[in-house]
Amino acid sequence: MKTSEQTSEIFKALALFRKALKQPMKDASNPFFNSKYVPLENIVEVVDEAIKDTGLSYSQEATSAGNSISVATHVFHESGQFISFDPLTLPATKADAQGFGSAVTYAKRYSLAAVFGVTSDEDDDGNKAVETAPKKISKKDQTILTGLITKFGSAFDMDFATTWKTIQKRTGIYDDIDHLTEEQSATIKMFINENKK
Repeated sequence: MKTSEQTSEIFKALALFRKALKQPMKDASNPFFNSKYVPLENIVEVVDEAIKDTGLSYSQEATSAGNSISVATHVFHESGQFISFDPLTLPATKADAQGFGSAVTYAKRYSLAAVFGVTSDEDDDGNKAVETAPKKISKKDQTILTGLITKFGSAFDMDFATTWKTIQKRTGIYDDIDHLTEEQSATIKMFINENKK
């Protein structure tokens, strides 16, 4: 987190904001997890309502690197004081526009809610985070995937390093093989199957 040299005015304004904030209803359903949550637009709505007459404003900046996106949230005060919060980084579930767009929306929602103290999800004591963490491929799967990449490259007279770099560029997956998730591994295998001679 970074702040302006002086912070007294922005902290006073944030105190006013907290008094005015009305927590939104958790009225959107996630059928996959059988839970309720607050969508991004509802978080923006309650933040924009409570921020009136406080002198505060905010912006969110999305960037990408490899197969992940990061969203940084910045809060500004009319006095020129500011707080820039560290980016929230999330993996994109797919290496396409839909996957990255979904990750950006999630990151914006969680970051904005955290910065302004909006309760956006039901409290499950961390259970869903544990259940839904991406599973890394096993050592055995790493060996199998390495063999597939080697065989695929040899059909095009390419060494392993060149083949792997080509696959990374074409799939948008830039993690090392020993850090791949099962979903990323499946994406790479699909790419190889669709493009082999």
